Parts: sequence; C-alpha cells; structure tokens
Amino acid sequence: MTSLPPISYLARRMVPTRMAPAFALAYVLVLLIVSLYPFTGWRFTGEPVFAFYSYPLPYYFTVFDNAVNVLAYLPLGAALLLSWRPRRAALPVAVLLGTGLSAAVEFIQQFLPGRIASNLDILSNGSGALLGALLAAMLSRRSLQRHWLVLRHANFAPGVLVEWGLVWLLFWFITQFDPSQPFLGVVVEPQGLPQPFISPIADPALFLRLLESGGVMLNLLGVALYVSVLMKHTWQGPRAMRRVLGVGLLVKLAFAGMLLKPAMFFAWLNSMVVVGALLGAALLLVLWRLQRRWRAVLGLLALLAANVVSWLWPLTPQWTAMLPLFRWQYGHLQHFNGLSAIISDLWPYGAMLFLLAIAVLPQDLDEI
Repeated sequence: MTSLPPISYLARRMVPTRMAPAFALAYVLVLLIVSLYPFTGWRFTGEPVFAFYSYPLPYYFTVFDNAVNVLAYLPLGAALLLSWRPRRAALPVAVLLGTGLSAAVEFIQQFLPGRIASNLDILSNGSGALLGALLAAMLSRRSLQRHWLVLRHANFAPGVLVEWGLVWLLFWFITQFDPSQPFLGVVVEPQGLPQPFISPIADPALFLRLLESGGVMLNLLGVALYVSVLMKHTWQGPRAMRRVLGVGLLVKLAFAGMLLKPAMFFAWLNSMVVVGALLGAALLLVLWRLQRRWRAVLGLLALLAANVVSWLWPLTPQWTAMLPLFRWQYGHLQHFNGLSAIISDLWPYGAMLFLLAIAVLPQDLDEI
C-alpha cells in the first residue's frame, strides 16, 4: 500500500520548492571562485583573445583536470534544468547556460597567471552540464518531488528564506575539504619555523591555546544554532545538529584520507579542537531550547566572535612547510584547498545575514 502524505501536508496549499534556483545561483558563485582563484596577477599576454576557441583538440589535456571539469558542471546542469520553466525547453537551456558560463570563464582565465584557457575545458564543462541535466530529467518524477515536499514540510520551517538557508548550509561542507585546517576551527597552526608575535598576555602559548579552542567552540555554536533555526520544531534541533556535524566530520575524514599522507591522517585534530568542541557541546545543551529568534541572535554573535578570533590569530600558515603533509601535487591542492579557503571566508558572512533575517523578520516564516 502506498504511503500517503500527512494530513497537515494535505490540508494546506504547498508552494513549489525554490531550492533548485537558489542552489544554481549559489553554485555559479562557487564555480566562479574556483575558476578565478586567487584573483591576483591579472595580465594581458598580447595574444589574440579569441584564438583559443579554435585551437585544434586536444590543445591541453590531463585526465584529472578534464574529469574534474565534467564532474564540476554536473550539479549546475541538474539545478538549471530543475529551475527552468517551461520544462520542455529546460534541457537545451540548461546545456546552453552551462556551456556559456564555461566559455566566459575560460575567456577570463587567459588573463590570469597559472591558468590556461582551453576549448577542451569548455567541451568538458558542457558535457558535465548535459549529463547533469539528463540525470535530473530522469530523476525529476512527480513522486520524487512529492517526497521532497513532504520531507521538507515535516522537518524544515516554511518559507523561501529557509530554503536559501538550506542551500547555504550545503556549502558549509565545502569548508571541510581542507584537512590542514582543524574540524570546526577558524585558525590554522603553521608548520615549519616558529613565527614571532606580540602576545597580549604574559603566556604566549596560553594565548594561542585560548584562541584555538575558543574559535572551535564559537564556530560549533554558530553552525549548530544555524542548523537549529532551519528546523520546523525546536525538538528536532539536537538530532539535526548531530547529523550535520557528523556528516561534516565524515567529509573531513574523507578528504584527509584522500589528500594527506597516512602518517598525517589526524593532522587536523589536536587537544585544543577537542576542548573547544566539548565546551561548545556543553553550551548547546542549554541554548537549543531557546526560542528560534534567540537562537538566531546567539548563532549570529557566535559566528561574529569566531571571525574576530580568526582576525586575532597572529600566525600564518606557510605552504612550503605544509606541502609534505599532502600526497597530491600542488596544482591539484590549489584547486581543492583554495576552494575550501575562499568558501570558509565567505560562509560565515552569508550565515550571519541569514540569521539576522531570521532574528528581525516576523516569526511566521510562511511568506518569507
């Protein structure tokens, strides 16, 4: 017997989900960050700027880069197809928009050092967008859409604002891609020679330990309270927080296994991370019961304070000293860790804007 949606779902008019267009916009931002990072050293070589479009294939080819180029545009193609109305024209539009974005990015890349404008990359990206759109077309059946709407109705607060918050939460997992940065940490202990700095207290080592553990505690509070305000009911918060943090830890472990040498597998974990996490968990035992608005305010303040900790951290990681931790080549690491670093810098600000909106807008989120 087919399970029926709950009565509360059937009794109200459910608006269509807007997760797909929200994800598409956010993912375009991520692609631009990855493709144009580190945004410095712009130059003009004097070569014809449109010449690379007609270079004979394969002009520039590596198996890793081209596989990544296909996979990177799969989510975009899927999101564009699910976003477009009418659905009959969605497939060609998704492919054209994905390929057009890639063509524009490759054009800009020829003005960046260390980047190679490649027509093969455009074909790879366009193929990824096509595959993503085809996959979404096969999976976008009405029954699956209904299952998502029922799941969303049962677990998440109503309103478009919350769907944007869910999309932004997905990008938090990208911040865990860099295994050289502690889990939930906002500072990185540099390898190599000691760096001199001026400590505001008599014990410099204690100052660093306080910043490191305090940053983990504040970041854990901010992320966990962010998750809690997305939930429909207060009692759903603890389970959601445990699941999100658990998946984030699994992502950290997965990338540590892929990128780090076996002897350095736990380089992202230390005693200060554990102390900060325990302190944050203890505070959450009290804070999760507060009203949604107060949880949003406290989450906002926690993320703001975590940013202050990162500004106060006096040490700078040195890539030349950290490279021996990794098993991958520097070029591949630059893509993954550069993506993680930029999203780590941007994510708290987007999260704080979302929490601010939850705190100041009416508590009835149905129309937000």
